[in-house]
Order: sequence, then structure tokens, then C-alpha cells
Amino acid sequence: MAVIKVFSRSYFFQQVRVMLRKLSRVEAGHSEPEEKQRLLEEQFQFVSPLSLDAPKGEVGEVSELKHQQGWQVEVCTQGLTGALGAMPTAYTEWLIERYYRYGDRAGKAFIDIFNHRLHTLRFLAWQKYHFYASHEFNGVSLLTLPVRALSGVLQSSARMQQEEYAGLFSQSVRSLVCLEQWLQHRFSLPVQIQPFVGRWSALETSDCCQLGNARQTLSQSPAIGAVFWDRQTYFTIQLGPLSQQDARSFLTLGQEYQRFLSHVRDYVGIGLDFGLDLLIENQQSAATRLGSGELGFDICLGPQMAPEFRRVSLPVNLN
Repeated sequence: MAVIKVFSRSYFFQQVRVMLRKLSRVEAGHSEPEEKQRLLEEQFQFVSPLSLDAPKGEVGEVSELKHQQGWQVEVCTQGLTGALGAMPTAYTEWLIERYYRYGDRAGKAFIDIFNHRLHTLRFLAWQKYHFYASHEFNGVSLLTLPVRALSGVLQSSARMQQEEYAGLFSQSVRSLVCLEQWLQHRFSLPVQIQPFVGRWSALETSDCCQLGNARQTLSQSPAIGAVFWDRQTYFTIQLGPLSQQDARSFLTLGQEYQRFLSHVRDYVGIGLDFGLDLLIENQQSAATRLGSGELGFDICLGPQMAPEFRRVSLPVNLN
């Protein structure tokens, strides 16, 4: 069977980790942490070598048990007997004599009870402080909660509570460069952000100069009209180049439209507004009947457009 193979002769912990992972796949119904714990206790038998020869590594022979289901793993270090055992050499010599000259296996079997318990506790202690091994064994990442808390997204939406993007959210000031990287990873599409794109914004009445209001002087708040040109709170997101098939998902009725806008809003908050532009490839298409296409997207009036791409600006309507 494949699990008998010695995967890491020089590293005991990796040998047990890989064997345990393979055994949990072979044995049906051992996917829960309690079942894996029982698998470690019942399917493994750790023993120390009955020899004074210098070991070639931490792990010796790995063999299948004959009279019961399980595997015997010979551990050459940190045990009780053997060349590197904790007990005096005289005990190993006495066990060798009893085992080979008189066929007495009771002494070695008694010592291996403590060897098995010792190496099991060693592996569990190592696994506790090596988070990747603990995640494989228990199915729960111990770093999830601390990473989310340190990155400041513990109380945010589920879209932002992802450990692989914690570095993008941990900064005190969230930059548009990090937003580009996040959107590119999430949607696997080219994203380019242009900041400080001006737009006309409605002017509040309190910001206008008012006759009789001492707080609003003519030198501080002169304004004519109801709108003003604002460059500080608006940016544009360009998504693409996209094929017509991919771009259809990001139209106002597409399945990715609301999801994309929600990701951006979760990152920038409510203090900034943005626009969305799709850069769509101009593909040669057959003549389309009126009523079966969408003007500006997959149909156009007149001859084929010369530019390689066309830009479609979409309204931002976040539900």
C-alpha cells in the first residue's frame, strides 16, 4: 500500500503528517477532527529501534502490522532505547540479548508502550505550533481570526474577510493601487483606476453665500448655480480589455455587475464615488436585426468601427 513508503526519513513530524493525510483519504469516514485523532492513536504504533547502530535519519522502517490493522513506524531519535535513546545503553543491550537469544519480546513490547505515547505527544505538540499541519488535521485555521482582527476587517462584510488579502486591508490609508490588485485577483481581469476625475456635483444650500448670514461671507463662498466641479471625491474604474461575452456579465443586468460594485464600495466606503467603464474589443460580427442586439454594445450604426476597442460607460446603481 502507498502509505508504507518512507516520505521523510530525516524528519519524523513530516513523515507522520503525510502518512496521516494519506490515511484519512483512504479510510472513509475519517474526515472529522475526532476521527483523525482516533486514526493517529489506533492506526499508528511508534517503536524505538532495537539496535546500537548509528541511524540514517529520524525515521527507520515503516511496515504494516500483521495481527491488526495499522502501521508500525520506527523512530530512531527521542525514544527510550537505541543508539540515541534516553535510557542507558545497558538497557538496550539487555533487550537485544533477550530478544535475539531467548526470543523474549515482552521487555521490548513493554518499553514500546511508553515509546508510542511519547512520540504521539511529540507529534501533537509539534502540530499545535505548526499551523499548516494543524489546519490539515483539524480543518480549522488558527490564524483566521487574528489575521482578520489585525487587518481591520473582522467586522466588515464577508467579501473582505479573506486572509490572502489581509495585507491590502491592513494599511491605515487604503490606496487605489491596492484596490486595483484586489479587483484583479477577485475577477481575474485587467483593472485600471484613474483618480481625480472631475464631475459635476450638487451644491448644498448651506455652502452657498447667503444674505444676512454672517458665517457665509462673499469672499469665502461665492457660487453661481446649483452644481460645482469636484475632483476630490470621484474616480473612474476601467475594466478590460474584455471580449463581448465577458463584458456582458458586467452590464447593468449582468450577473457580475452588482458583485463588482459591492466589492468597490466595501473597499472605499461611502466617502468616495466612482464610475465604471468597460473597454470592449471590437469584434467582427454579422449583420444584426433591429431588436435583437444592444446599441453601443454589440451592434452599431454604419460601417465597422475603426478603433480596436470601444469604451462603454455604465451608471453606478448599487442595490
